Amino acid sequence: MDKSIVNEVVSALEAVKNYGQPGFWILLSILIVLVLVTAAVMYQRIVIKRFQTASNATQENFETIAADLRKRALEVKKQDEGLRKRELEVKERKQQQVLKRSQRALKGSVSHTMLRPDFKGMTSVVPDSSKPDLQRKPDEGAEATS
Repeated sequence: MDKSIVNEVVSALEAVKNYGQPGFWILLSILIVLVLVTAAVMYQRIVIKRFQTASNATQENFETIAADLRKRALEVKKQDEGLRKRELEVKERKQQQVLKRSQRALKGSVSHTMLRPDFKGMTSVVPDSSKPDLQRKPDEGAEATS
């Protein structure tokens, strides 16, 4: 057990020499095949390791790109929300402006009507019996137009 592998290979080579030349060549060809198989296995391991390293780098790259895309999507969503909010504010301002204009126009027409000197020509929307002077009577309206 204390012999090393090298000692065993040397002793095997000496045993083959004793058998003659053809045995030596057979053993040498077997050793060459073993060395080639070992080299091929090592080469495959190296190639696989490089491929895995490249694959891991590519995966990390994809993950980084995906994270960037998610970040950009959130930014675009925030911008869209901001634009919608501004559009709503502008719409509300326009509605308020239209409402204010309508109120001004209504106040102007009411004040213009109230400034008219002939209250007899106006009719009340709600009949009020306590104020007969302000209500238009059918016989007075016919006399005023004649």
